[in-house]
Amino acid sequence: MSKDSNSKKELENQGWLDNPANKKRLIRWFYYLCGLIILADFIFSFGWHKHAAFDEEQPLHSFETLPAFYGVFGFIVGMSVVYLSKMIRSLNGNKVLMREEDYWERK
Repeated sequence: MSKDSNSKKELENQGWLDNPANKKRLIRWFYYLCGLIILADFIFSFGWHKHAAFDEEQPLHSFETLPAFYGVFGFIVGMSVVYLSKMIRSLNGNKVLMREEDYWERK
């Protein structure tokens, strides 16, 4: 086999995400979509509160009425869970939740 036939086979076996231009295009459209969702959230949050219908007698806190509050809150809580789990995995150098690969095979 020649070198050209090998490179042709490699090009045929590549998926559409193997092309760097397609990756950049996909990421760009993802950012556009995120921007559109944030814009819609800003527009609709000035007219009414999304979760006010659940309990009419309970007063809303001022921070809950901020645009994109629930998205930012969810992101911060999600990242906190990730970092807390990484801290718990090895506390003071001692493995708390993480064990060696052959932990169950040694017994």
